[in-house]
Amino acid sequence: MRARLEIRLVGTVQGVGFRPFVHRLAREERLDGWVRNDGDGVTVEAEGEHAALLRLLERVHRETPPAALIYASEHRFLDPVGHAGFEIRESAAAGPPKVWVLPDLATCAACRAEIADPSDRRHRYPFTNCTHCGPRFTIIEGLPYDRPRTSMRTFTMCAACAAEYADPSDRRFHAQPVACPACGPRLAWRAASGDPATGDAALRAAVRAIDDGGIVALKGLGGYHLVVDAGDDAAVAELRRRKRRSHKAFAVMYPDLASLAADVDVPPFAEPLLTGSQAPILLLPRTADSAARIAPAVAPDSPYLGVFLPYTPLHHVLLADLGRPVVATSGNLSDEPIQHDDREAAAELGPIADGFLVHDRPIVRPADDSVLHVVTRPRARPQMLRRARGYAPLPLLAPRELPPILAVGGQMNVTLAFSRGREVVLSQHLGDMEGYEAREAYRATLRDLLGLYGVEPRLVAHDLHPDYFTTALAEELGLPRVAVQHHHAHLAACMLENALEGETLGLTWDGTGYGPDRTVWGGECLLGDAGAYRRVATLTPFRLPGGEKAVEETWRVAVALLHAAYGDAFPRDLPGLAAIDPRTLEPVAALAGSGLGSPSTTSVGRLYDGLSALLGLSLVNTHQAQSAQMLEYAAWRHGPAAEPLPLPVLDGDPLRLDVAATVRAAVERVRRGDAVEAIAASFHHALAGAAVEVARRVGVAQVAMAGGVFCNRYLTELLLERLEAERFRPHVHGLLPPTDGSLAAGQLWVAASSAAASRL
Repeated sequence: MRARLEIRLVGTVQGVGFRPFVHRLAREERLDGWVRNDGDGVTVEAEGEHAALLRLLERVHRETPPAALIYASEHRFLDPVGHAGFEIRESAAAGPPKVWVLPDLATCAACRAEIADPSDRRHRYPFTNCTHCGPRFTIIEGLPYDRPRTSMRTFTMCAACAAEYADPSDRRFHAQPVACPACGPRLAWRAASGDPATGDAALRAAVRAIDDGGIVALKGLGGYHLVVDAGDDAAVAELRRRKRRSHKAFAVMYPDLASLAADVDVPPFAEPLLTGSQAPILLLPRTADSAARIAPAVAPDSPYLGVFLPYTPLHHVLLADLGRPVVATSGNLSDEPIQHDDREAAAELGPIADGFLVHDRPIVRPADDSVLHVVTRPRARPQMLRRARGYAPLPLLAPRELPPILAVGGQMNVTLAFSRGREVVLSQHLGDMEGYEAREAYRATLRDLLGLYGVEPRLVAHDLHPDYFTTALAEELGLPRVAVQHHHAHLAACMLENALEGETLGLTWDGTGYGPDRTVWGGECLLGDAGAYRRVATLTPFRLPGGEKAVEETWRVAVALLHAAYGDAFPRDLPGLAAIDPRTLEPVAALAGSGLGSPSTTSVGRLYDGLSALLGLSLVNTHQAQSAQMLEYAAWRHGPAAEPLPLPVLDGDPLRLDVAATVRAAVERVRRGDAVEAIAASFHHALAGAAVEVARRVGVAQVAMAGGVFCNRYLTELLLERLEAERFRPHVHGLLPPTDGSLAAGQLWVAASSAAASRL
């Protein structure tokens, strides 16, 4: 008996070879009909024997292409209409788009084999791709996803590519960015010295420049990289000088997994992350002999290296020709957005780069490289630190339908988020909002993504801080607004990602968050959920002499901590203060004592800064969290076991963690000559012990650990182990970063639980 089956699929089903996949299944089951992209996803209409239709329905879900993700599906049986043959129809664009936009995908094994094969027509071609790999998010101009709605629309397929595109048996069947040397994008080399070049000659010119110690600006997938030889200390130091990045570690790209594994310890579960379709930067522990190959200036003082593998054919060919690792860092000046527009890149990166390796495929929207690290105890898991290429803009799924809400994030490590049905779509990492360029890039991304998805928000959520750029932007939009306390948003984001319901203890520890009492929060233990919270524990407050200046000059925080612990007669001969001129130190001590120009804080991030400076590890932050990182690195050098410093939990509402006791104990340890590394480890154990004590007193089993402090792997692993040993159920971020990069998701989830959302 013949019947007709209609299947509607929503999710990541465009740009992943889904229509060719359905076409193949239908042919194998001897079915007639069609498949097409539309504004909702993919629609299939198949006609044939009833049993064959049931097999098609089962196989569509069971044999889904690797990069596809079906979020929802529905089907119905209809009367046959006499379809003959099975075809891929033109996309239907009626109505607002509801598809999931796919992230850019790293080069697949089949395409890598082609570019390495001298007999293949795509040998060494830097823009090789197929339905399983290549650009997506960074080339899409509109939905549904078809070539005319991408930045590939100006490249007309040659006869050979057109034949592949039209052949259902070919893996390039309906691959929208398909191209080859005869018809696709081309490379070009430009340098102040030497002749310009195109094609393969351009790539070889870039290789020579890197070999000679030069800095190359390379136009990649979602923006420009600045590339130098990772083994050339002089070249790396010059990159630091020109980029104005004095200390923060650079990422290193390796030709292959074997060379990468010689310099870092790669746990087995991390290999698929490095070699898979997302190919992020992974922070991994260095091997003892990595210094023989990697210049000291790449990652000063760090026990980690940020490593990744080539993820475009251009990177693969470049690294194969070089045969050694390179620094491949974002093409920008420090604290500015990654450059992706060719004219702006030429102007901004011209003073940095010795030459430009570019191409003529436009980048529609920027996407920096994603960064993860691996938490190994008590169970191995990856943890996101920066969510961008390969991950954005895949959504989280809320447990219920949401009204259209926009959440604008915070001020640092910013992302934005919006809801569409059950989907919470999070933008790529947008950086810090201090400069004009970053703010303009934010505005452009907001317009771009809302337009791309066809979303018109009816409510906007923002941080409680009145002076954030994003708060002002939310006011400009003229929509009903929900102001969300910073650490409540952190708690809500962790609950949303981990699908947590019910009362939860949130350890929300970070550097800065505006409190409802108008002080600087950052060491908060909150009890609640997305709907409401109360502050059940925090640090005893201390001062930030000079306000924001203390965030940069962390020795000021050390002075304030010492003053809080000892008063005016605090010790001034400690390692961190010995280098400070008394004529500079004493006015700061006076500020700490008077409170003038010295806001009060309960921040764990600032506590890390102060302890790091007190111990002489780092007196300034030349980049975000530098001093805190130095304290963590010292703890790793000591090892996982340590006697904790005292950090008493004082009774009250809220409970108070007595920071002064910790500071006095640290000073005593310095006085008796204990190693700085041992004291650093003891401080981490003190924090973990105090958190467990708070959890015991609160008595709620479900714990969420969120905020930038939990980028610290030493503390995260220690606290997870301690909480689980006490039979608590701790949860951390994995798909979202613990930093303010997850703040927008949390703001949205709080707003969705608000009275304002219930009225929409």
